Parts: sequence; structure tokens; C-alpha cells
Amino acid sequence: MRILNAEATAELLPYEQLIPAVAQAMLDLSEGLINASPRSVLPLPDGGSYLAMPCTDEHYAVTKLVAVTPANRDRGQPTIQGRVLVSEAATGTALIILDGMVVTARRTAAVTLLGIETLLKGPPESVVLVGTGAQALSHALAMGERWPGVQLRCVGRARPQSEAFAASLKAQGLNARVLPLDQALEGASVALTATTSLTAVLPEHLDAGTLVVGIGSFTPQMAELPAALVRSRQVWVDDIEGAKHEAGDLIQAGMDWSRVHALAQALSKPAAAQTPALYKTVGHAAWDLAAVRTALAK
Repeated sequence: MRILNAEATAELLPYEQLIPAVAQAMLDLSEGLINASPRSVLPLPDGGSYLAMPCTDEHYAVTKLVAVTPANRDRGQPTIQGRVLVSEAATGTALIILDGMVVTARRTAAVTLLGIETLLKGPPESVVLVGTGAQALSHALAMGERWPGVQLRCVGRARPQSEAFAASLKAQGLNARVLPLDQALEGASVALTATTSLTAVLPEHLDAGTLVVGIGSFTPQMAELPAALVRSRQVWVDDIEGAKHEAGDLIQAGMDWSRVHALAQALSKPAAAQTPALYKTVGHAAWDLAAVRTALAK
């Protein structure tokens, strides 16, 4: 059995292969070809949590294990650490262990980019990135790899923070610049929020042609997107059941869930996607399985 570090895991997950693998996983999940149980969470010392996310298909049995240990900040160690354990479904034979944080970052970005390309019916020309943390960084790098030359408009809580973030992207060859939010949103193809804010970071009204994408909030108490904006748009999610429990943006907007569409529907019926649109992601173990399929295919 191979045990891969972060660098080796990343090499096996190029977006050119990972994005279509995520699309296939969404279709397989909708057709009942992938099985996943709810995420298990157990307590660890000092306020930590241990999470287990299992998933299977006819070929692989996959479990992502993640330890969240806030006390590690004082120890000089990562707060979040994880591994993805992969076995052969038919025999239970252990096959490989992948770096869990790399798998999560890359498959999360792949889910986002897939949604953008599907709902826009093509690549964007410009993306507003609201947020300057790890999620924003991994998505910016993914966009630069997938869409060379895409214009990234960076918006952070403070100008120095935004400037530092944009400079780090430019140093890696990306087309990034800092703009005030109102200017950044003018004519933007996509407005993407990647924050942990409890309150809205976008205005209530945006151009109908701007696709709104929310990736940061992950609890019912968090809402990056204003309720009026959510209610005014056709709403898409990566996973409806997960969104009902975790998508605070939609929950706080009092969403009529009969109006919410899984992205798998747009993948199978592209005409179903209409503007103005909004795409909210919450994650699913099946997207980890998509990463495993990609890694082992290589």
C-alpha cells in the first residue's frame, strides 16, 4: 500500500481530469451508484473534533478521516490534518492513502469550477474573489490552472490584506488585482464568496449576468449571501441533502427547497440552467471518491 504526502497527492489530481471525474460522481450519486453515510463527528481533547466520511462504489471503499485540533496553534502544528484511506471494494484490500487536506482542497475547487463552467455554459472572463484565506487561495490557483488569463478581482476585509493576497497570486503568474467591491462587481462573470462571515458580504442586487457562487459558509448560523439575493435567483447546489443542513445562506433565506436544483440536473440537461443563477456548495464524500478515481486512474 502506498502512502502519499501532499505533493505526491496533488500531482495525481490535475483539474483537467478531476473536474470531469466530479461531474461523473454527481451523476452516479443521483443514480444511486455511489453510497455514502452521514459524516460522523467525535470529540477530541481541548475542544477538538474527529470526523469520518465514508463512501463506496462498485470499485472502491473510501474513508476520509480528519482531526480538527485548535490547540495545535500553540504547538506549532496544523490545526486540521487528514487522510483518505482507499480499499478495493470487492476484497477490502488496502490500496493507497492520500493526503486528506489536498484531496479536500482540490476536489472542492473542482466542484466550484464545474458549477461555474456548467451554469455559465463556458469559462468566465472575470471572477470576483471575496476572501483572502486558504479557500480563496486554492480556488484562485485552480482557476489560473483551468482558465489561463482569467481576471481575478480580489476583495478582502482590509486593503493591506487584499494587496498581500493579490501579490501572492501575481507571483505565481496569475492575473490578479485589488478593487473595491462595488468596482470589482461591475461586469463580472462570477462573484465568489470564500469567507467565514456570519453576515452577508455581497449586496442584495447584482447584475443578472453575474453568477453568484458561495463556498465559505458551512453551518446554519453562517450566511455570506444576503437573503434577498438568494430568493431572487435560480438556486443550484452540489448536494441538496447536505445543503438543507449546512447551507446557512439558503436556510436563513427561508428557501423553498422545491426551487433548489442539484447541479447533476444541469449536467444532464444543460437547458435547465437559467439566469440569474446562484450556486452554493457544501461538499459530499462522493467528491472525495471522485478524487480517488482520478488518482488511481493515473
